Amino acid sequence: MASRSFPYDRFLGEFQELAHGRPDGPSLRDSVRDHAVPDEEKLVRYLRGGSALAVTGSPVHDALSGEFIGALELHTDGEWFWHSDLAHYVERYHIPLEAIFIDHARARHWTPPALSTEDLIEIADTLEALDSEDLEGAQGCPSYRSG
Repeated sequence: MASRSFPYDRFLGEFQELAHGRPDGPSLRDSVRDHAVPDEEKLVRYLRGGSALAVTGSPVHDALSGEFIGALELHTDGEWFWHSDLAHYVERYHIPLEAIFIDHARARHWTPPALSTEDLIEIADTLEALDSEDLEGAQGCPSYRSG
Protein backbone atom coordinates (compact mmCIF):
# COMPACT_ATOMS: atom_id res chain seq x y z
CA MET A 1 0.00 0.00 0.00
CA ALA A 2 1.44 3.35 -1.01
CA SER A 3 0.25 5.63 1.78
CA ARG A 4 -0.32 5.19 5.49
CA SER A 5 -1.81 8.64 6.04
CA PHE A 6 -5.31 9.47 4.91
CA PRO A 7 -5.81 13.14 4.08
CA TYR A 8 -9.36 14.26 4.60
CA ASP A 9 -9.55 15.58 1.03
CA ARG A 10 -9.11 12.13 -0.53
CA PHE A 11 -12.84 11.34 -0.66
CA LEU A 12 -14.34 11.79 -4.13
CA GLY A 13 -17.92 12.48 -5.18
CA GLU A 14 -19.39 13.72 -1.91
CA PHE A 15 -22.23 15.49 -3.70
CA GLN A 16 -24.80 17.23 -1.54
CA GLU A 17 -27.73 15.52 -3.31
CA LEU A 18 -26.55 12.06 -2.23
CA ALA A 19 -27.61 10.45 1.04
CA HIS A 20 -23.96 9.51 1.59
CA GLY A 21 -22.71 12.91 0.40
CA ARG A 22 -21.93 15.99 2.47
CA PRO A 23 -24.30 18.91 2.99
CA ASP A 24 -21.45 21.27 2.10
CA GLY A 25 -20.27 19.11 -0.82
CA PRO A 26 -20.45 20.13 -4.46
CA SER A 27 -23.76 20.01 -6.32
CA LEU A 28 -24.23 16.95 -8.50
CA ARG A 29 -26.77 18.81 -10.64
CA ASP A 30 -24.32 21.66 -11.24
CA SER A 31 -21.59 19.17 -12.19
CA VAL A 32 -23.52 17.51 -15.03
CA ARG A 33 -21.90 17.94 -18.45
CA ASP A 34 -23.27 17.15 -21.90
CA HIS A 35 -20.04 15.61 -23.17
CA ALA A 36 -17.49 13.10 -22.00
CA VAL A 37 -14.36 14.26 -20.23
CA PRO A 38 -10.98 13.11 -21.60
CA ASP A 39 -10.18 9.49 -20.72
CA GLU A 40 -13.67 9.04 -19.27
CA GLU A 41 -13.96 5.35 -20.16
CA LYS A 42 -10.62 4.61 -18.50
CA LEU A 43 -11.63 6.66 -15.47
CA VAL A 44 -14.92 4.77 -15.10
CA ARG A 45 -13.06 1.48 -15.37
CA TYR A 46 -10.63 2.65 -12.65
CA LEU A 47 -13.47 3.65 -10.34
CA ARG A 48 -15.24 0.32 -10.85
CA GLY A 49 -11.96 -1.54 -10.32
CA GLY A 50 -11.20 -0.12 -6.89
CA SER A 51 -11.14 -2.48 -3.92
CA ALA A 52 -14.33 -2.67 -1.86
CA LEU A 53 -13.49 -1.41 1.62
CA ALA A 54 -17.04 -1.52 2.94
CA VAL A 55 -20.09 -3.21 1.41
CA THR A 56 -23.62 -2.45 2.50
CA GLY A 57 -26.99 -3.96 1.68
CA SER A 58 -28.30 -0.45 1.10
CA PRO A 59 -29.68 0.13 -2.38
CA VAL A 60 -28.45 3.26 -4.11
CA HIS A 61 -30.53 5.07 -6.70
CA ASP A 62 -29.51 7.75 -9.17
CA ALA A 63 -30.19 11.04 -7.39
CA LEU A 64 -31.19 12.68 -10.68
CA SER A 65 -33.28 10.00 -12.41
CA GLY A 66 -34.30 7.67 -9.57
CA GLU A 67 -32.88 4.67 -11.46
CA PHE A 68 -31.52 1.80 -9.35
CA ILE A 69 -27.70 1.69 -9.52
CA GLY A 70 -26.80 -1.15 -7.16
CA ALA A 71 -25.70 -1.78 -3.59
CA LEU A 72 -23.69 0.96 -1.90
CA GLU A 73 -20.00 0.19 -1.41
CA LEU A 74 -17.00 2.25 -0.40
CA HIS A 75 -14.11 1.72 -2.82
CA THR A 76 -10.44 2.61 -2.51
CA ASP A 77 -7.15 2.29 -4.29
CA GLY A 78 -5.29 2.64 -1.00
CA GLU A 79 -4.95 6.40 -1.34
CA TRP A 80 -8.32 7.71 -2.55
CA PHE A 81 -11.88 6.78 -1.52
CA TRP A 82 -15.20 6.88 -3.38
CA HIS A 83 -18.64 5.30 -3.26
CA SER A 84 -19.60 2.75 -5.88
CA ASP A 85 -22.17 5.02 -7.52
CA LEU A 86 -19.52 7.57 -8.55
CA ALA A 87 -18.62 5.55 -11.67
CA HIS A 88 -22.29 5.73 -12.72
CA TYR A 89 -22.35 9.53 -12.44
CA VAL A 90 -19.09 9.92 -14.34
CA GLU A 91 -20.28 7.58 -17.09
CA ARG A 92 -23.87 8.80 -17.41
CA TYR A 93 -23.55 12.51 -16.60
CA HIS A 94 -19.88 13.08 -17.45
CA ILE A 95 -19.17 14.42 -13.97
CA PRO A 96 -15.62 15.79 -13.91
CA LEU A 97 -13.37 14.71 -11.06
CA GLU A 98 -10.44 16.50 -9.47
CA ALA A 99 -7.43 16.77 -11.78
CA ILE A 100 -5.12 15.49 -9.04
CA PHE A 101 -7.12 12.24 -8.87
CA ILE A 102 -7.21 11.86 -12.64
CA ASP A 103 -3.43 12.35 -12.76
CA HIS A 104 -3.12 9.76 -9.96
CA ALA A 105 -5.18 7.19 -11.92
CA ARG A 106 -3.36 7.97 -15.17
CA ALA A 107 0.03 7.47 -13.45
CA ARG A 108 -1.19 3.99 -12.51
CA HIS A 109 -2.07 3.31 -16.15
CA TRP A 110 -5.77 3.36 -15.25
CA THR A 111 -5.43 0.22 -13.13
CA PRO A 112 -6.04 0.42 -9.38
CA PRO A 113 -3.73 -1.77 -7.31
CA ALA A 114 -4.99 -5.07 -5.98
CA LEU A 115 -5.11 -4.50 -2.23
CA SER A 116 -4.69 -7.44 0.11
CA THR A 117 -7.11 -8.25 2.89
CA GLU A 118 -4.48 -7.03 5.34
CA ASP A 119 -4.22 -3.69 3.49
CA LEU A 120 -8.00 -3.25 3.58
CA ILE A 121 -8.19 -4.08 7.29
CA GLU A 122 -5.43 -1.57 8.04
CA ILE A 123 -7.18 1.13 6.00
CA ALA A 124 -10.53 0.41 7.67
CA ASP A 125 -8.95 0.47 11.13
CA THR A 126 -7.24 3.78 10.35
CA LEU A 127 -10.46 5.34 9.06
CA GLU A 128 -12.37 4.08 12.09
CA ALA A 129 -9.76 5.59 14.42
CA LEU A 130 -9.94 8.91 12.58
CA ASP A 131 -13.73 8.80 12.67
CA SER A 132 -13.78 8.20 16.41
CA GLU A 133 -11.39 11.08 17.25
CA ASP A 134 -12.88 14.29 18.54
CA LEU A 135 -14.43 16.60 15.94
CA GLU A 136 -11.50 18.99 15.93
CA GLY A 137 -9.05 16.21 15.10
CA ALA A 138 -11.19 14.48 12.50
CA GLN A 139 -13.33 17.26 11.05
CA GLY A 140 -14.23 16.56 7.45
CA CYS A 141 -13.35 12.85 7.53
CA PRO A 142 -16.49 10.92 6.57
CA SER A 143 -17.11 7.58 8.15
CA TYR A 144 -16.18 4.58 6.05
CA ARG A 145 -19.41 3.06 7.29
CA SER A 146 -21.55 5.81 5.75
CA GLY A 147 -24.54 4.87 3.72
